[in-house]
Amino acid sequence: MSRSVGVPAVPPRLRGTPLRPLLAVLVSAALLLVGGAPAALADPAEEPPVPEHAYRAEGPAVSGGGSQAQAPLIVPGIHRDSFARGVQVDEESEEETPGTVKYYRIAVGGGQRVHAAATISAPPVEGGLPEDPGDLGVAVSFLTADGDACDGEWVRDTGESRTADGPITSTVVSGTMGFDGCAGDELFLKVRRTGTAAAGTPLPVEIQVAVEPAGLDGAAPAVTEAIEDDGATPVPPADDQPLEPGRSFATAVAVEPGSYVLEIDPGEVALLRLPVAEGQRLRWRVEESAQPEGAGGLALRVYNPAREQVTVGGGSWTMRAQDPVTGGGMRAPVDLGNRSSDLGAVASAWLPGTHTVVLQRLQRDADDEPAGEGAVTLVLTLEVEGERAEDAAEEPVLDSGETTLEHGPLSSLGIDAPWSRLAMVAGAGALALLGLLTGIAGIVVLRARRR
Repeated sequence: MSRSVGVPAVPPRLRGTPLRPLLAVLVSAALLLVGGAPAALADPAEEPPVPEHAYRAEGPAVSGGGSQAQAPLIVPGIHRDSFARGVQVDEESEEETPGTVKYYRIAVGGGQRVHAAATISAPPVEGGLPEDPGDLGVAVSFLTADGDACDGEWVRDTGESRTADGPITSTVVSGTMGFDGCAGDELFLKVRRTGTAAAGTPLPVEIQVAVEPAGLDGAAPAVTEAIEDDGATPVPPADDQPLEPGRSFATAVAVEPGSYVLEIDPGEVALLRLPVAEGQRLRWRVEESAQPEGAGGLALRVYNPAREQVTVGGGSWTMRAQDPVTGGGMRAPVDLGNRSSDLGAVASAWLPGTHTVVLQRLQRDADDEPAGEGAVTLVLTLEVEGERAEDAAEEPVLDSGETTLEHGPLSSLGIDAPWSRLAMVAGAGALALLGLLTGIAGIVVLRARRR
């Protein structure tokens, strides 16, 4: 029998019906009517162009408010906004001007908590990183309507934030809503751009929101000691041709356990996703089969469905021809109870569902030898160890909305519409819904008069 995880954050979603995508659009439109739509959507026209191999922010466009009062209502899922500036420092006075700050409103019920993540990325620097590239990041936090802090746990700037290289993600989990927690029936997410890299250039930020149902406190952790792991077992790839990976969390390519060939250039980011259930543990292995001398570094990180980083022994390392293999794995099988562990590595392996593997070739320094610019060929092996636990909680555990392009609200309707146009569709839906409600109100008034 599956474990119960409490009351869902929103009414259960319809499953197995073609009306589901249409209902999702109508619900979003209704929420916009209740909470107030933003005055204008973010305009990414001034953002710098992004090479095809680099991280590319995706998601329905939204424009955060400059204050809590102006914050637009957003629903679980991913959203894309543009942040105009980072931290700017006056050369003469050395005074700092803070980066762009925006606010978003989230409906939440008693006993629930909210998970939020923000991912920022600057395009690779042409010609390589300068001596002082500057740093980059985002700070995320929760506030109540009274302006009081409502933060439970937060993690800042996972990724190569010190050199502004590739995607950088920060996460925050709110406190529990209710009498003995955070007051109110809505929270305000505050997102602030940090760092001096590309400070005067608008950069996109992906914002992901998920609502945790009440009563999701796990039992005891699955293990009392972290599992040491040197990596997955090498297996031959099913296809010797290089895999074309995704370039964002929203477009990460769905894969099965196995080995995959990748060709990766400096500044390139490859994102793959696969499910990891309770009772299972993700293991990985990277073997560089061909690389130029002075190829630089690689980085590998794993994120759970809420974009929280999972400890897998990854991070960044320098590629060496004499030592081409690097590997690691989760420090515990995924289990809701791991959340209560005093060991951070174990506690990170708590949320079952789709996990995203981010493999990144770091940018090289501007003064590095040109010979190292060539592509690196490698074999990435992903292994899911163990079977789904018999008492595993029903997935998805969190209400995460739509988080991939393949499962966007319009995909099953057969409409080929990019995410940047979904706001227009939602707006049209809101107008249609408003017209419907107006018509119903008119009928009610007419009937009352006839009586």
